Amino acid sequence: METAKPMEKLLENIHIVLQAINKTLNNQPCQPPMQLNDTNTKAGSHNKDDNAYIFIIFVMFLFAVTVGSLILGYTRSKKVDKRSDPYHIYIKNSRVSVI
Repeated sequence: METAKPMEKLLENIHIVLQAINKTLNNQPCQPPMQLNDTNTKAGSHNKDDNAYIFIIFVMFLFAVTVGSLILGYTRSKKVDKRSDPYHIYIKNSRVSVI
């Protein structure tokens, strides 16, 4: 039954796409992958670095959230004209005479 392991199929498809992108970036010819049957797959054929792309996507997501929050906070702080700003208090209280 194919619906028993949808996550494994998804990870296999993502792995194939990433291999194709890697070959394209290294100027190697990209060939369609061979179809593997359940009888041809090896149970222990996974490498420890097979899920490294998940870590890269996670770090990129955290970076995007951090930069987005900094930009949003900066733009919101500039919208409000704060009367308690020291510059405004100085201008209000100073008695500058023009000669």
